[in-house]
Amino acid sequence: MSGLQPNVVRLRWCRLLAAAATLISAMPAAQADPLAEPAVFASSNGLLDLLMIARPKPVSAIQFVPRNSGAAINPVAWIYEVCKRPPSGNQCPADSTTAADYGGVRLKLKAGDTLKIRLVNRLPALDKAKVKHATEPGMSNLPRNPTNLHTHGLIVPPRTPTMQDPTFGDYVFLELYNPANGTPEPTPTPTAHGHGEIKLDFVDYRIDIPADHPSGLFWFHPHIHGLSLNQVSAGMAGIITIGDVGDYIEAPPSTVRHLILRDMQVLAAGTLQYDSGPVTVTDGEVQNQQIADFCEQRDTGGPNARLGFCEGEPDEHGTGNSFIGSRWYFTVNGQVFPTIRVASSAGEIWRLTNASAQFTYLLNLADDHSGKSIAMQLLAVDGVSITVPPGTPANTVMKIAANRFTIVNCPTGANAGSVCVKDLTMMPSSRAEIWVSYRNANGEVVAPPAGATATLKQGVVNLGPAGEAWPSFKLARIEFGNPASDKNTLTVKATEMPTARAMVRPAAMAQAAAPATSRCPPLASGHRRRIFFGMVDPTDENSQFGLGYEEVDQNGAVVAGTQKNVAAFDSNNDAVCLPLGPGSSPVHETWELVNLATEVHNFHMHQTKFRVLEASGLAGTSAPPAATGAAVILEDNVPLPFASSSIPQVIEEQQNGYCTIAQWRDGTCVAPRIVLDIPFSQPGTFVFHCHILEHEDNGMMARISVVGP
Repeated sequence: MSGLQPNVVRLRWCRLLAAAATLISAMPAAQADPLAEPAVFASSNGLLDLLMIARPKPVSAIQFVPRNSGAAINPVAWIYEVCKRPPSGNQCPADSTTAADYGGVRLKLKAGDTLKIRLVNRLPALDKAKVKHATEPGMSNLPRNPTNLHTHGLIVPPRTPTMQDPTFGDYVFLELYNPANGTPEPTPTPTAHGHGEIKLDFVDYRIDIPADHPSGLFWFHPHIHGLSLNQVSAGMAGIITIGDVGDYIEAPPSTVRHLILRDMQVLAAGTLQYDSGPVTVTDGEVQNQQIADFCEQRDTGGPNARLGFCEGEPDEHGTGNSFIGSRWYFTVNGQVFPTIRVASSAGEIWRLTNASAQFTYLLNLADDHSGKSIAMQLLAVDGVSITVPPGTPANTVMKIAANRFTIVNCPTGANAGSVCVKDLTMMPSSRAEIWVSYRNANGEVVAPPAGATATLKQGVVNLGPAGEAWPSFKLARIEFGNPASDKNTLTVKATEMPTARAMVRPAAMAQAAAPATSRCPPLASGHRRRIFFGMVDPTDENSQFGLGYEEVDQNGAVVAGTQKNVAAFDSNNDAVCLPLGPGSSPVHETWELVNLATEVHNFHMHQTKFRVLEASGLAGTSAPPAATGAAVILEDNVPLPFASSSIPQVIEEQQNGYCTIAQWRDGTCVAPRIVLDIPFSQPGTFVFHCHILEHEDNGMMARISVVGP
């Protein structure tokens, strides 16, 4: 339900699924530049103090050649220019100490560190006709291109300023404007973008990393309601690492790579049909309001085709949008189809981040000689190492990981509890860490044959009858030169549940924890919260997305008076309010997620991690605690399987692919339940939402407050 037109017909993917498989040719793959690591800014003496400027910049690594001209164009992205904070002023020095790359940067921190960022907005104003949500109530400031910052996955307080400390924590109800783009309308007014405090020119953040924060991979990106898709699609994202892989991997290899995956749609000159009507676009213009029907889904052109991009396709649905001459680029650290040389006998650890605004990756490492997938060992998910005791059934591991990867048998002699996979499904915001070494068909680490190569491939992803169908392509070339390792798997150390105790410093806790009130009662023993993902009015193709709510008791019955219909994001009112435990101790709640759509959604909550439970074991009661010795995979985003219906034609043609809560209750629509155990430890106000950012921008987000006991 995203793209230039909300009523785009999505039937082509059914035909494409029956198309011929990708051809395997004996032609050698094209050569590519070596993969470069993102620029690193590391803390020193417990502090990392940065100046970060959001601004436009041409992408030198992408050379777009218009169909009517031989002159290559470097499309203009929006990037973060980053440097150590200078003694004065809001400009970075023009030297090697400054990074300003489309590929992104890495902020290297340790538990107990303090991250300070002065964020400066130098983004350009936008054409109102090309800003999808600009004409909606409360969105008139969007063309002025405000921004802010969210540290995704960090378990830190959503702190607001005080008289003693004017800085912000990980708080998204904030809008930072470039003064050159005009004065924003004040809030609240009937037309202004009233979703947070307004700041001009710059704003200061201070993020205190708790001393017991887990080591792992996290990331940062803007979080402006209505523009998140545009800004992340344009390139505004980077990664954060806490600690080192040695904190949770025994004897890790010396080579650790960070792979930031992002995509960019670059347009050929012409006229496109936006929600506002026909709009002229120019050669090399970046299409920030991305559309799924941009190129054919299947890569059938042999090994030298689709090396990091796909060609735009003609208009097949009468929408007025032909993308002939346009290109969709898929980059690793900002590079198009780079080469990764795995040369060490110890193999390599790859830390992958899906920094796309809405694209879902389905990654596998294919041996170029045999065409078969090379097994990889899964080490961590969403910034936390996995804990899988020996003997855990594979289907249990798949369920608690929400089917984000396909398990294969680890080779004989592998360390007990190891998890080997042949592919990774990474929805927007997902992170995964894997061990990569050359393996034979049995998954055994062996010396590669001379000239052994592989390709990191993207498979076709279909997110349901009403959802997107993402294309296949080749992402990177892999060259193996390593002798055989003396081990088949690495040993993963268990990570303690990161919110098993309060992970904030006492001062921050006292500052943020407002006292509980009658509007924030604790969830009764045995009760759980049920969240619906749907459309406000499924019969209206222009309706907003939204979330519904109800409380369920220990017998599975809905608690009277708690039901809320599906509603779009309201920044002024809490959808959920809950208190911490005695002494501001963490509390665990059980949440049940129900997807009313015939397309997949991707649930994310700020300020915490959660674990997926097997719904069959819930039996209408609250979630059991994690048993000693049980498998635990902690996540901060989880895909929600799409619903099916006994009246599919009605749902697709008359309800835009979305069921109602009433149809779910009477069994007309059936949705697999995703049940979560969520520990809350961070007091303050934050959000939960679908991390397919067009869905978030279109209203599929809600506010939650955690208060003192």
